[in-house]
Amino acid sequence: MSGLRAIARGCVPRPVRVLRWRWKESRIARRLAKRQYREIWIDVGAHEGETTIRSALARPEILVYAFEPDLRVASRSMGILSNFVPLPMAVASHDGTADLHINAYEGASSLLKLDPAVAERWIGGGELSEIRTVQVPTIRLDTFMDAASIAHVDYLKVDTQGADLDVLMSAGERLSDISRLTIEVTVGDYKPYLGAPDRKAVMSFLEERGFRLVATQSQTHWQEENLTFVSLGANQLHGIS
Repeated sequence: MSGLRAIARGCVPRPVRVLRWRWKESRIARRLAKRQYREIWIDVGAHEGETTIRSALARPEILVYAFEPDLRVASRSMGILSNFVPLPMAVASHDGTADLHINAYEGASSLLKLDPAVAERWIGGGELSEIRTVQVPTIRLDTFMDAASIAHVDYLKVDTQGADLDVLMSAGERLSDISRLTIEVTVGDYKPYLGAPDRKAVMSFLEERGFRLVATQSQTHWQEENLTFVSLGANQLHGIS
């Protein structure tokens, strides 16, 4: 049974182990290897690629790996662009599988459970409600970078509905190989996902590892922010200003 058919049937046999030994021999890896891309981007929590697919279209010299654990959603952007590669997996703190909490509002699905009490208070949260749970394959970011022979990531975007810090932590020592990243954080006194970190925790984690905040964008009625950081070490190494 192929990986995608297994996911569709709710049975994911050894997802990470299969990825490790099949990746370099796969058709897509051979096809991508024929072209030298100037930049590598990773989009975690890509949904339909709203944040990065336009950049991939406008700039054929970049290669985007787009992680979207909901196969129904990921399949919509498959095959659209040769340099935009949807991966129906979740990036998490461990290699294996995890429960994905599917939300009535598609973009709000998360590995973390929704807090119903907070959802009621959330501005625009009338559509937020969990409708079912499915098991999805998970992979650490460092596992993926090693398996795909990615030496350096020029841009990482993380929007995983509360599980964002886990994505960064899953990079391990490979975090130093990422030049620039944008991560979504919740601001204010309450968070819609149980166990989600606050803005201060994300800031502290990145600053302690040599990242500097360079841009802030408010969204969702000022309840969330997109924070963009650059790695001083990676920038010096790769000559990025």
